[in-house]
Amino acid sequence: MITDDKKKDAIQIEAMLSEAGLCNNNARILFRHLNQFLGKGKFESKHKRRAFFAGSDFPPVIDRLVLADKKIIDYWYKEPHLMIPHQVNNIINKKQMEGLTNVGMSVGGDHSGGKFRMILKILFRFHESPTISRLFQITSVCHSKDDTEILAATVLNPIGESLRQITVGGRFIVHDDDSDSLTVRFNLNVSSY
Repeated sequence: MITDDKKKDAIQIEAMLSEAGLCNNNARILFRHLNQFLGKGKFESKHKRRAFFAGSDFPPVIDRLVLADKKIIDYWYKEPHLMIPHQVNNIINKKQMEGLTNVGMSVGGDHSGGKFRMILKILFRFHESPTISRLFQITSVCHSKDDTEILAATVLNPIGESLRQITVGGRFIVHDDDSDSLTVRFNLNVSSY
């Protein structure tokens, strides 16, 4: 019997599905059978997993690279300078912005299970309130080897350029409108507001 303290969280489930190479359809089938066998509530729901990893509503750029030996490498990426403004209202709301001291971001990547993935973590730090953080998977490259040439030809260059656009502006500016919706800009160019 699986107790609540042994319940698989969002990160564990996403890692398991990724390592097993299960797409959404196959994952649904797997969880239907596991729920019948183990009972409901033993795994974090798909909705909660997607909310935790956020970015699920932001469409990735999907492409493939065909190597000289005809091997096909499927990959996708989400440009952070476009994704963050799209997702800001899923991360934080206007009321939570009070006491905000700074915004931090970090990016990391790893190759395992036949895929290279990059994760972006964004943190909203406050003077007195707890930090709000979200993880976003921003790349996936299906290739059995950790090859920097392949990564540069697929995801590293566009992700690097996107991150450069964020850092060149030197600012993380959040504006609100009459409907309390937030918008994000990364530079002081106010002509687009």
